[in-house]
Amino acid sequence: MRRAALAAALLLCGVGVQAEPGRTAAVFVRRAMGARAASMGGASAALLDPGPDAPQHNPAGLARLSRPAFSSSYLNGFGGVNHGHLAYAHPLPFGTLAAGLLYFNAGKLELNLANGQRGTVTSEEDSAWTLSWGLPLAWGLHAGATYRYLRLELAETAKATSHQGDAGLLWKTPVPGLSVGAAYQYYGRDIVFEEAGDPPPKTLRLGAALRLPDLDVKKLDPAADLEAFDLTLAGDVVKTVFEDASPRAGLELGMTPAFMTRIALRFGWVFKSFSEGMTFGAGFKTGKLRFDYGYGSTREMRGLQNITLGYEF
Repeated sequence: MRRAALAAALLLCGVGVQAEPGRTAAVFVRRAMGARAASMGGASAALLDPGPDAPQHNPAGLARLSRPAFSSSYLNGFGGVNHGHLAYAHPLPFGTLAAGLLYFNAGKLELNLANGQRGTVTSEEDSAWTLSWGLPLAWGLHAGATYRYLRLELAETAKATSHQGDAGLLWKTPVPGLSVGAAYQYYGRDIVFEEAGDPPPKTLRLGAALRLPDLDVKKLDPAADLEAFDLTLAGDVVKTVFEDASPRAGLELGMTPAFMTRIALRFGWVFKSFSEGMTFGAGFKTGKLRFDYGYGSTREMRGLQNITLGYEF
């Protein structure tokens, strides 16, 4: 029964006998967990104000953090699939150190075997532990790296581990408000279950972001409830091994009302992706507490809902 469970899980979870075009292992690590990034179509490789979950898209963004911060994210995915993510970042005299944990559960799998036996197992349960470092350099340049340890389990039968590495750069250009970023992620050896294996989803991200100068609303209308108004435009191109490049675009409209630190509305679009398309969301920050929500959907599949709770110390 255990081998039958393994065979069924290999089929359903997309772990083939050998690597084929569009077939990689541990694809759960690619899903945008932070609600802010998810609601902007995942276009966050070049953002200058990321949170402690920055290593998910570009570890160099950690170098921009000035205060210790914690974030907890939850993603309700297709067909009851669930993700969870925890991250903590702590600035030090020489850069910023961050640790994270990504959890994935694909739900239950019911088996009806030829000998008449029946059973229920967890189809897939995975975790990824990360340790990241972001370092500010000269001339507005920042560098970052991540070490990732993965543990994967299929049908409560087959287990595999993987060691991966990421590297990234982020540049605050001399052009006011303009930044560019690049990251190479999930580099490592093939992930092997018994004799079946696939490569990790090695991914290259290239991005640019433009934050327009903040508008002082009080100068335009002294009676307005808003203190300031800001706008950020972002775009990424994401290329995963064996797959076509996927452009992403995002927009964030920020407002600073008199009664709260900041409110943001966000929109995005993921191009050339079967499982992603239009995205949108919102967030607010009051004092040290931050809450973000993101939603994404396509015509072919159900929606994704992200929730992130963050705190700055």
